Amino acid sequence: MSSKRKYIGISNRIPFVVLEYAIADFITTGQVNTPAYLKYILEFTKGENRAKKTLGHLVSIINKNTSLINLLAKQTKGDFQSLSLSDRRAFLICLYSLTFPIVYDILNAFSIGFKVQEKISKRVIIEKIGAIYGSNRAMHIGIDETIPLFIDCGIISRPKRGMYVKGQTLKTTNPLISELIIYVHIKLSGSNSILVEDLNFKPWYSYFEPFNISNDKFNFLLNRKEGAIGKGYITIKS
Repeated sequence: MSSKRKYIGISNRIPFVVLEYAIADFITTGQVNTPAYLKYILEFTKGENRAKKTLGHLVSIINKNTSLINLLAKQTKGDFQSLSLSDRRAFLICLYSLTFPIVYDILNAFSIGFKVQEKISKRVIIEKIGAIYGSNRAMHIGIDETIPLFIDCGIISRPKRGMYVKGQTLKTTNPLISELIIYVHIKLSGSNSILVEDLNFKPWYSYFEPFNISNDKFNFLLNRKEGAIGKGYITIKS
């Protein structure tokens, strides 16, 4: 992973229910309703300053991914709750990762660790992420404030303090969200494409089971092409 990726940006956690509420509201109304979001955040966060930090994160996620959210809004006819829970969770994790790439890196670090051992300590994750972002307070905060969302989504579990195990795999049935999972990996890995046969082996995909990922035709975010040696690969639509 490139050491040039220094931006962290996460200073306060976002409970899953809050993130889901904000995205669902935006999908329905097309408006960023900051007073309503802040009121809901205050039900989970002590102190207005911390609540406002969470609000800032929510607004950033919406503003940086408006086109993707609007695409899903059109597909679902403005009803985010019509999607399965796994689809909703996968979509929110993707948006969160695109806004704050450290999220993608933390998930990859966990996935790589789980391939070696069943339980991973937070210290291992700190070492891996510190090698990318530097060992600083912002990095530590980014990890501490991000992991709870993974637990909320069920993809990681914490059997005891400071120890983590792999949780459930999110089986997606919505074709746009299935494409988005691949889109996030290609975009944040710094690659231009991915071989179809590699989709099951990259760390990022250990959390997801995208619907029909070997399809010859994508309809939203991706293109499938045939390589010179006959191996299919996937790229982001230009």
